[in-house]
Amino acid sequence: MRYPNAAQGLRMMFFGQILMIVGVLLAWVPLVGALLIIAAPIAELVGVYKAGADDENYRGALVFVALVLMVNFISGFKGEGFLGSILDMVSEVLNLMVVFSVCNTTSNLLHSIGQEELSQRGGTVIKIYAACTVISIVCQALGFIPIINIAAALVLAVSSIVQLVGYVMYLLFLNGSGKAL
Repeated sequence: MRYPNAAQGLRMMFFGQILMIVGVLLAWVPLVGALLIIAAPIAELVGVYKAGADDENYRGALVFVALVLMVNFISGFKGEGFLGSILDMVSEVLNLMVVFSVCNTTSNLLHSIGQEELSQRGGTVIKIYAACTVISIVCQALGFIPIINIAAALVLAVSSIVQLVGYVMYLLFLNGSGKAL
């Protein structure tokens, strides 16, 4: 391994994402789901920090992960109505910046070791996330306008399905990159 810290960090981020999925699925189980949902972003934060030992560009992702945690914490207390919608939009943009920073930095590392195909997958993930984030924010903003909100909700539903595909691709990218580096 040429980048052992990045590899371990990406595996930790992958683990954090899996914890989040399991936490959401087990949200109905008292305490278990909540603990997993709390542990997931911490694992992601630790993973990005660990990866930063091999490439300083992961430090940008670290800042964005910390900001996402802060915005989500605030949203937990003040996340109702218009303010909640604004906080959701800010969180989506920050999550996009995390994905962009991680995928871009990882793609550069993969390129440096000749893993071109895997490197290009990072670019595809970024494009899907960027498009879905823009569509989501526009639809959320249009959701406040009567009548138009119905069409916006339909577009948002389709975008959510595409974003789910992008999320699976992101997970596969994290896992594959963690093994390749």
